Amino acid sequence: MYGITAYSVARRQTEIGVRMALGAAPVDVVRLVLSRVALLLGAGVVVGVVASLWVSTLVASLLYGIEPRDPATLAWAAVILAAVGASAGWLPAWRASRTDPAAVLRNS
Repeated sequence: MYGITAYSVARRQTEIGVRMALGAAPVDVVRLVLSRVALLLGAGVVVGVVASLWVSTLVASLLYGIEPRDPATLAWAAVILAAVGASAGWLPAWRASRTDPAAVLRNS
């Protein structure tokens, strides 16, 4: 998630610089980047939950102490993975909000 977000922010550096030159606050830039991260995380969690429910019958014999479709385990795994993904997207979003619009526009 970090790599995808950092690459996306690097590619959109000029756009972010223009937005900030036109008056966008750093909070708006963070919100812009994190909204994309949230979309990717949401899609990943949904696909992961559906895939784990589908594959759970295949690995049922390998599990000890929990049911293959244990809702609490599945929910905690989704929450932890979403939190890690959101924290991985936070650093590129924070860096994007610290963009100097004059330097970006000068180099474009």
